[in-house]
Amino acid sequence: MKKFLFSFVVLAVTLMFCPKSQAFEPWGVGIYNETKEPADYAIPNATLGSKTGTASCKTVLGIVNWGDCSIQAAMKDGKISKVTAADWEKKFIIVYGVKTLRVYGN
Repeated sequence: MKKFLFSFVVLAVTLMFCPKSQAFEPWGVGIYNETKEPADYAIPNATLGSKTGTASCKTVLGIVNWGDCSIQAAMKDGKISKVTAADWEKKFIIVYGVKTLRVYGN
């Protein structure tokens, strides 16, 4: 049992430091990461708009992933019909991470 547990810990640490083997986007290597950045979507003449909606996804070591962080989910949350801008907020603490899409619009 000790060999199995040791092997599991070694595998988990290896996956944490090897982004290519993670099923979900790696949110940083280390103990803590909290970042905000613009979304990858190019929106010409972006303005924030009067409404905000969010949608989140969660991960454990990039191995177990769940949630809906789609634009449609964020639009539904904020009752937005036209998206004018979008940002990502990522937080990763040791083995658990949350990635939130924040959309702005009218």
